[in-house]
Amino acid sequence: MSWHTLSAFDTSHVLLFGGQPGPNSPTVLVDFADSIYLLDLSLPLVPVWVSEAVSWANQPVRRIYHTSVTDAAGRVYIIGGELADGSNKILSEHYLFQPTVPSFIVLPSENGPPDIIGHASVLLSDGRLLVFGGYSQSLGSFFPLSTIWVLDTLHTPLSWSLLQISNSSSLPAPRRSFAATCLSNGNVLIHGGTDASQSNFADGWILNTSQSVMRWVQRESLSQLGARRDHCAIPAGDLILFDFGALPSGYLIRPYS
Repeated sequence: MSWHTLSAFDTSHVLLFGGQPGPNSPTVLVDFADSIYLLDLSLPLVPVWVSEAVSWANQPVRRIYHTSVTDAAGRVYIIGGELADGSNKILSEHYLFQPTVPSFIVLPSENGPPDIIGHASVLLSDGRLLVFGGYSQSLGSFFPLSTIWVLDTLHTPLSWSLLQISNSSSLPAPRRSFAATCLSNGNVLIHGGTDASQSNFADGWILNTSQSVMRWVQRESLSQLGARRDHCAIPAGDLILFDFGALPSGYLIRPYS
């Protein structure tokens, strides 16, 4: 399996959604709503995978290159992606998984991200879900990093809006397949990715979220990681672990304020 997401929604259960089955996988129907597995970690030394039935909980059709984020209530937000059937169709329907029901519901589309892949989704400590970067098939272009969609997960009903980003400083170049994570101080870090010509970036940036008008600031030291894409950034206290992607080994660095 590749290009799926794993989302912990409580202390002992993980949702696997989407992905491209491998050549030895028993799954062959890649254009069905059949991609849900639940990982039960109630007994950590004896983890149990449970394959859910087709259309279980009204799950969306199988997709790849999407993102997933879990909020404080254990709800999982699935944004964008591409059909896994080889059609290269990028999806504009975004979903919310409510494990207590369980059910998937379509998120509102007004003012939200259109069809999108290669983007990042991060959840701020105040409950705001940020979506930015990536590529749109319908627009035929990458999104500028001045475009950031926000969904307040603590507000009912859920609705999208656009953040205001400072134009007094430089912006990261448009990109997809970059690493992104929240830092312990509430800011957002990104590194790397690729452009429209599939040239990898080595630069890293911090989105300062402490002001009403957020601002991107470049951090030159992050370029030491080298040019890479399709990697991950994992917070561990005051440290960030970068791994996989264009380079074979990971690096451990301290976040910046």
